Amino acid sequence: MIYDAADKAIREMNRYNLKAFGRLKLARWDELNVIREVNGVYNDSTNLAKRKYYEIAVEAYVVALYELKYKPDMAHRMADDIITAMWILGMLDDVDPVTKYAFLPEKDRKAQRLVEALSVALDKNREVDKALRYWTTQVGQYADNSVYNARLQAFRDAGIKKVMWVTKRDERVCDFCYPLDGEVFDIDEVPERHYRCRCILKPVKE
Repeated sequence: MIYDAADKAIREMNRYNLKAFGRLKLARWDELNVIREVNGVYNDSTNLAKRKYYEIAVEAYVVALYELKYKPDMAHRMADDIITAMWILGMLDDVDPVTKYAFLPEKDRKAQRLVEALSVALDKNREVDKALRYWTTQVGQYADNSVYNARLQAFRDAGIKKVMWVTKRDERVCDFCYPLDGEVFDIDEVPERHYRCRCILKPVKE
């Protein structure tokens, strides 16, 4: 349930990116046009992602405060004050412990690599498809990160010092996460997650 908004946003962004990268296959393959088209696709997709991450983060922040019994009006006021465009940019500018890179610089690197690949590749459509796979992985992971980071932010803002790691408790729980289920950590000493980890942190009141 916690990640439902992220899943919906990922599906919407994937549909958009599939069409956007598909249009690259129809572009003229001269150098200047390729640079313009590739950068346009990545920039437009990033702008969409920022909007979706903002929506996801606001919802995750508010839900986290609901779990702490905050009233709706207070939870929404706090979300309006904390989850801003600058908060999203900060998340995208910082090196993430899961991806080991920062979203925005990596976006520029991916765009540049695709431009370079298209300048020499015999099968240009294959390079576009490969770039799309790498990009959707990045975009999807940061949707999950928006949920995770916003929840942590809400707990910190509410004065929570300890959190409990909770898995989905189903057959898909991985070997890394399984032994962490139910473990309590200081909020600043939580173990690193992995790609598409769907474990959540729950507040522990002292």
